[in-house]
Amino acid sequence: MRLVFDSIVQVSKLVPVGRFDSETDLARDLTLLARTYRARNPEEILTAAFADLVRNPTGYYTDVADYYAGTDDQLGGVHSPDGAIHFGLDWNGQFSHDGFFEQARIVERMIRDRGAKDVLELGVGKGINSVYLAERNPDVRFTGVDLTPAHVRIASDRGRHCPNLRILQGDFHELADIASESVDVVFEVEAGCYSDTPSQVGRLLSQIGRVLRPGGAFVAFGYLRSDGYDHVSPNVKLALDLVARAWVVEGFVPESTYNAAAERAGLRLVERRDIRQPNMPSVLRLYRQARLFYLVMSSPARKLPSLLIRKSTHNAISALMLPYTFWLGALESRQAILEKRN
Repeated sequence: MRLVFDSIVQVSKLVPVGRFDSETDLARDLTLLARTYRARNPEEILTAAFADLVRNPTGYYTDVADYYAGTDDQLGGVHSPDGAIHFGLDWNGQFSHDGFFEQARIVERMIRDRGAKDVLELGVGKGINSVYLAERNPDVRFTGVDLTPAHVRIASDRGRHCPNLRILQGDFHELADIASESVDVVFEVEAGCYSDTPSQVGRLLSQIGRVLRPGGAFVAFGYLRSDGYDHVSPNVKLALDLVARAWVVEGFVPESTYNAAAERAGLRLVERRDIRQPNMPSVLRLYRQARLFYLVMSSPARKLPSLLIRKSTHNAISALMLPYTFWLGALESRQAILEKRN
C-alpha cells in the first residue's frame, strides 16, 4: 500500500496547476466536480456530493470522529506518514515534511521565552506536536485534549515514553479536567475551526480564558472566514461551503466575530500573522492529488479499486477548493497570539 500511495504522490506532480486567484480556474474545477458527481450545475454539487450516495459512490461522513477515523489511512498515505493532520509551514516555498513541525517550533520558542511550565494543546490529534514538545522540554508539563477516541489512543501510544505528557479525551469547549488558572500557554493547530458557530467560539475562548494564568498566552494556527466574505462571488462562497462540508464543519466564523469573543473572554490579540503563503506548499501538494483524483473519477477509469477511493470525497473536495478560498478572499489562515489580561 505504501508503494501505491507513493505512486499517487509522484504522478500528481505532473498535474497542471492554474491560478488560485482566478475565477476562471475556480469555475473550471467546479465544473470538474459537477461532472464527477453528475450535478447539473455547480450549485448542485453540495447535494450531489454529500447527500446522494448514488451520485457520490465514495461516500461521506456525518461527524468529526467518523471523518478522522475514516480518513486516517489516506492522510497517513499521501499527506504525512509522520501523523500530521494539519498543513505545514514552509517559509521558503518548497514542500518539506519538516514543515509539519514548524507550528510546534513556534510554540516552543514562546514556551522558552515565557518560562512556561504548564502547556495545553487543544485538538491534539495524533500527538505530533505535543510529543515533539514534550521530548524536547522535559521540565515542562504538557496536556493534550482531543475529541476523537482513535486520536487519543494514537497520541497516548506515541507519547508513552514522555512522563511529562498526558493525553485526555474530551471536548475542548468544556475542559472540565483542567483547573482554572493552571496553564501558562494554550495552543491549537487547525483544530479551532471545529468551533464552528459564534456560540461555540464564545465557549471555547471562555474556557481558554478560565484555564490560563494571568498573563498567559493562547497561540492559534487556523482558519477564519474573511471579513470581506460578503463581497466575494457566488462561486467563491460555494467553494468555502464545500470545504466546510468536507471537514464536517458547520461554517467558518468571521475573524471579527472571533476577535470580539476573545475580548469578552479577557483575551487580547497581541499578534496576527497571515500564514496562507507558507501553508501553500503542503496545500498545493494535496490540491494536485485531488485534481488527479477527480480527473480519474470523471472519466471511464472511475471504477478503479474501491479501497483506494472509499470515502475520500471529504479530503479531495476540500483539497481542490481550499486554495481558491485563500486567494479569492473567503478564508483566512492565520497565526494569532492572544494574551490573558493580568
